[in-house]
Amino acid sequence: MKSQLHPQLDRPHRRGAVLVAALVCLLIVMAMLSSMLQGALRARRQLHVERDLRQTELLLQAGVERAVFRLAGESGYRGETWTLPADAIVGSEAGRVSVEITRSAAEEPWQVRVVAEYPVGRETSIRRSRTFTVPTQL
Repeated sequence: MKSQLHPQLDRPHRRGAVLVAALVCLLIVMAMLSSMLQGALRARRQLHVERDLRQTELLLQAGVERAVFRLAGESGYRGETWTLPADAIVGSEAGRVSVEITRSAAEEPWQVRVVAEYPVGRETSIRRSRTFTVPTQL
């Protein structure tokens, strides 16, 4: 009955209810956008990690192949360390490959240890290594 006698009394309540509903809708939309943005950032980081891991594995394989090739062609080859600048490989950072070749006796096979790191010197660097033996007669 009050609404028939005083129609102005209901308007502020309606305006307040509409304002609250609008704010709730805005909060829901903002939460959805925030969630989508966080998901996109996580996916981007994961892609970067996977790219860096793949680059490290490629550097490691190149180091293994280079070690075997040089050991077969050079009798005095005992290893090396080489750093590749970012523009020499597909990536935004430099990479490093270390090769160490040893053996305990002349009759024993060569022990080859290859370590690849990409990107070099960062907290999030990825390191992979491979150790294998190569017969004395290649």
